[in-house]
Amino acid sequence: MPTISTRVDDKTKAEAEKIAAEIGVPVSTAINIFLKRFIANRGFPFNVVSTNGADQKPLININTLDASVKRAVADPNNIGLSRQFTYLDQNTGQPITVVGKE
Repeated sequence: MPTISTRVDDKTKAEAEKIAAEIGVPVSTAINIFLKRFIANRGFPFNVVSTNGADQKPLININTLDASVKRAVADPNNIGLSRQFTYLDQNTGQPITVVGKE
């Protein structure tokens, strides 16, 4: 199995090891999970945005997201894909779960 080496600062490494230990996995597993999601998403599994202090506009309106998710879970052609989707409400920070019919 190939090995990937990378340099990170001591604080980042220590924090990653602490969190991985709390979850019960080695850091290498966390990195493998990230890489698999990176491949599945064909890019970062999270938004990568500038932190220059300027307010960032959401990529999608929360109502549009909600409607899209409801359409996706209700789609009868959604065979083998998730019938449930959870995301955080931008305004409240609370999880919103949309469940489709089985």
